[in-house]
Amino acid sequence: MADRTIALVYFSATNVTHSYAEAVQKKLIAQGCAVQVSNVTALESRRKPLWFADCDGVIFGFPVFSNFAPRVINEWLPTLDGRGKKCAAFFTYGGRTAAYAPFHTSLLLEKADFRLMLAAEFPGRHSFNVGGWRILPDRPDAEDFSVAGEFAALAMERFSRSDAPPLTLQKPFGYPQVVAELENAPKPTKRLWINPVRMEKECSLCRTCETECPAGAFDADTGLSDPLTCIGCMHCVYICPDKVVQAPDIIPEQAFLSNWHVTKEMIEAKKARIIAESWQAAY
Repeated sequence: MADRTIALVYFSATNVTHSYAEAVQKKLIAQGCAVQVSNVTALESRRKPLWFADCDGVIFGFPVFSNFAPRVINEWLPTLDGRGKKCAAFFTYGGRTAAYAPFHTSLLLEKADFRLMLAAEFPGRHSFNVGGWRILPDRPDAEDFSVAGEFAALAMERFSRSDAPPLTLQKPFGYPQVVAELENAPKPTKRLWINPVRMEKECSLCRTCETECPAGAFDADTGLSDPLTCIGCMHCVYICPDKVVQAPDIIPEQAFLSNWHVTKEMIEAKKARIIAESWQAAY
């Protein structure tokens, strides 16, 4: 019988975070842990209570969308009751950077009464690859999964130590200004290129796009995602069995690279990394 129980909670729109979560789970089981897995991607899954009282620690896994964890996750985390439980968090990003996500999420976890002990940043194929991009199409790879296993093992070590101090992440430069801009940003009034639609193709109307939408933004009857609530995660595109939900006006991949002053060579050089000490948070 396992002598430790770990809760593994993750959000995964296009399977990248899910694949890392599987690597973490595999390592935990190999170390004799029982693992309680909660996939909180679907809106309905976040309406169900999560119980951490019987767990020895919690590991969270979230993708990075536009510098932060998904908006729906940032709204949901403060509603949890961590009860002082130790936790670790990993973030998956599409080749550019995890940006403000680790620091911002650490504040939300602290607000929910969790004690962050460890963090990690893992690169993977970009969400917009489902729209035709080719950014890190073969990641995560074996080396990435190996680092994910190391992260799981170190998390267990941190959870087990009574003298292990919480991890304090360095505040990123410009963080207060960016958060203020987000809070004061005007509500969208028209469809954007990141808001998927159902194309004029045969559709079985299975409603998977609607029932599995992380933000409850997709309407299967109209074939449209609501630009006011859509988070641009591409989950509806990824899971559509008929392949009729698409983001047809997705910006060219080269425009993304040019805008962020990165090249494919720079992105491909990214390595999965563990943040175990405060000074490792920025580089």
